[in-house]
Amino acid sequence: MKNFIKERWPDMLLGVVFVVSGFVKALDPVGLSYKIEEYLGMFQLSGWSGLSMLLSVLLCAAELTLGLLLLLRLWRKLTAVVLTLFILGFTILTYSIYTDPYGGINECGCFGEAFHLSNGATFAKNLILLVVAGFHLWNVFRQAGNHFNYRQPGLAAGVLVLAFFVPLYAYFYLPPFDFLPYNVGSEIGAENAIHLYDTGFNEVSDQVFSGGKPTYMIGIKEKITPEVGDKLAVLYEAYRDGTVNLFGVASGSGMTIPGYADIPVYFMDGVVLKSVLRTPVGVVAFVGDRIVGKWNLLYTPYRFDGGYGNELTWERVKRGAFFVVSAVMIVLLFYGYKK
Repeated sequence: MKNFIKERWPDMLLGVVFVVSGFVKALDPVGLSYKIEEYLGMFQLSGWSGLSMLLSVLLCAAELTLGLLLLLRLWRKLTAVVLTLFILGFTILTYSIYTDPYGGINECGCFGEAFHLSNGATFAKNLILLVVAGFHLWNVFRQAGNHFNYRQPGLAAGVLVLAFFVPLYAYFYLPPFDFLPYNVGSEIGAENAIHLYDTGFNEVSDQVFSGGKPTYMIGIKEKITPEVGDKLAVLYEAYRDGTVNLFGVASGSGMTIPGYADIPVYFMDGVVLKSVLRTPVGVVAFVGDRIVGKWNLLYTPYRFDGGYGNELTWERVKRGAFFVVSAVMIVLLFYGYKK
């Protein structure tokens, strides 16, 4: 046991930190892309902001991959070198943020929206991890080299599949669970109120959400093409029949829904809209003061064909299925390693 603790604790500590950090960010890769845009702006690299989503997915996958490789003790020398360089790079980055006289970035986003650390605490955390990573690197290279195991390539492939599965699922299907106050199942109250305004900047929130019917909000962050608008046809018919309330929201002018000129479009604060809906075009369903569903209209259109307002149960099933699949994949990885 003493030798186990002595030899394994750096792998376990760093592995857990990287898996947790990568997983909570991978649940919301779009939110991480917003943070990456802040970093790019800080270093006068805003021209690269078009790559922020790609960089977000790659960063999430890299952290999950490194963490799982540490826990599985695969390719230890290569993993130790890459890990140390990775932490060194982010230590330098967080030092730059911590010492920035303009304070352009208030929080690093290291743990997504799950945990918030000050810039000073983030820099201190990275210094500690850098020391542990240095010890881990020394410890790995002083030990005898690992013999090649035929299972290693298969396990590494499984690690990569899992590392990319989580952020890509969250990108296309929206986060199965997020740490913002607008998660599916959340009640809308005073602290996370949604304020809507008409073209005269008069608040119309109470009127829009009244009537006792299921309410569907179309979030518009970019212009909707006719092809995307066609996905709303059945929902629009339910609106015309008086079955549901339906409206659009945007944070700027000029946003319309082609083919549906009679659907009202209101204005919402841009930061709130990004928090409510992590997709350029999507739909949020409300029943009373509770969010019961969210869908990415661009890639995974929900079939609005009945059961309006009763989507919460299915959304919880979908969320549960995501975590079950993720857990099964992790169990299979460790089973393959131990066998």
